Amino acid sequence: MILVNKCNFNFISLLNHLSTIFRLGPYGFMCLDTPEVPGNQGLKDQRLALRWIKNNIAAFGGDVNKITLVGESAGSVSTEFQLLANQEKLFNQVILQSGTVFGPWAVSTPDLTAPLKLAARLGFDTEDVDEAVAFLATADSNLVIGASTALWLGFGPCLEKKFDGVESILTEHPIDSDMVNVKNTNIMAGYTNKEQLMSFATRPPSGFENLNVFSTIRGSFVIDDDFQAVEDIVRRFYIGDEPVTEALRWNLMNFESDWFFNYPTQWTIDNYLEKGAGDIYYYVFSYSGQRNFVKSRFNVTVEGAAHADELGYQFDQAFVTGAPTADDQRVIDQMTTLWANFVKHGDPTPTTTELLPVKWSLVTKTTYTYLDLDNPLTVKRRPYSDRLTFLQLFFKANWHRLRAVN
Repeated sequence: MILVNKCNFNFISLLNHLSTIFRLGPYGFMCLDTPEVPGNQGLKDQRLALRWIKNNIAAFGGDVNKITLVGESAGSVSTEFQLLANQEKLFNQVILQSGTVFGPWAVSTPDLTAPLKLAARLGFDTEDVDEAVAFLATADSNLVIGASTALWLGFGPCLEKKFDGVESILTEHPIDSDMVNVKNTNIMAGYTNKEQLMSFATRPPSGFENLNVFSTIRGSFVIDDDFQAVEDIVRRFYIGDEPVTEALRWNLMNFESDWFFNYPTQWTIDNYLEKGAGDIYYYVFSYSGQRNFVKSRFNVTVEGAAHADELGYQFDQAFVTGAPTADDQRVIDQMTTLWANFVKHGDPTPTTTELLPVKWSLVTKTTYTYLDLDNPLTVKRRPYSDRLTFLQLFFKANWHRLRAVN
């Protein structure tokens, strides 16, 4: 989503559902390390849309110097990739909701044999990747997508090789990025207080048998003979020496929430502080109401907010029937006002009001504050400090093992 401040009459124009104008799946993110299919075609489509807006928004009454790019989950990661791209700067502010480029799922390892697998699934057998690509280019796109789904092939942003005459957008891992466009960019970033709630609230007791959530750590590190001891350190921090059972459901949820969302967001904020970003605002969405997007869809009644639950208070949800409760309506009014204020002013609380009675303080190196988006709104310091400080120390101690820096 792109939010553009229409300064003449304080109107926010939303170019929503950016996914409708960029390629997805094998068409958007097949990466073959060749000039013809370098990867990240979807991100490049997004950049074309952003260039169009930058070049044309003034004709619609918008301010070319007040463009805010917003995303949630994978959309948040796309937003941040656009910010980190070593190209021209096309927007002035970003809002990152539950997803950052430092998440272990943000950068994919490409399957260079994907065209062979897709072509074979559709009845064309070859060992030549170029032949397979040529075949897929003429095949029905619905069949190609169907084959990709049936084969469980995942396509996402990859690290591109540089080729003369070919535009690239992601050629180095975010860990290694200079982040030149981050300087003076205003940032709003956060997540929900129970990101992985759905994964564990709906898991039956049998689903905990032989479950090892901590093995996911291995995807981020180069494995050596001593790595099991490294993995065990994390395991002991979250569950001690206890065997994995249903009784540890919420401890395991905390780990996965921290690993995939919470700590990566803190990591991103720390990097932006070092790289000279503008004003940074940090939030945690904790509110539990009738319009929590995901919980409402799956009738989960556990307190707290799951991944994407905040969307029910930012956008109308067709599956929610009836008028919002008074509390839900207040959260709707608060969130939409906070987000609109950030877009218009670069400050979500330029003044305190009855609706927004607290001042949302900036994050600094010495005052790591955040806004707890609950009823009531409260300003606090360092969410999940013990857990996220542990992970910060863990990554520093094992920096030499990280795949991106080896």
